[in-house]
Amino acid sequence: MVHEKNCFPTPGGPGCQLQPVRAANRRYGPRGQGGPRSLSGGAGPGAPTAAVNTPKAKELLAQPTTVVLDVRTPAEFLTGHLSQARNINVSSDDFAQEVAKLDTAQTYVLYCRSGKRSSKAADIMYQQGFHRVVNGGGYADLTK
Repeated sequence: MVHEKNCFPTPGGPGCQLQPVRAANRRYGPRGQGGPRSLSGGAGPGAPTAAVNTPKAKELLAQPTTVVLDVRTPAEFLTGHLSQARNINVSSDDFAQEVAKLDTAQTYVLYCRSGKRSSKAADIMYQQGFHRVVNGGGYADLTK
């Protein structure tokens, strides 16, 4: 359970308490609002924000303005990657700082080996204000 600190005025001065908050609500607003899920392929409110959506990713890869991020390790990247991909390792300590240098208005397709790390990367990007992020899943799936 995630807790959020809520402060409010009370007769004795400001009072603060920890209240349980669903992580999805904290990050994306009240229940029932889709938020940044529109490109991720989630099934609506409550769906994972970074659900794998390989068909949507392949569609976006055909558009020249789409930015492609391979979030695997540099060693994995060297074994093969999409030609237009930029490698930013989600497991590195500076991933959030590297992502912060990117344009939040762009459309991004992320991929890794299976979709798990790209899901983690998409969540970090959503927290930093990116709203056009698609988890393409695994590299092998995108090359089929």
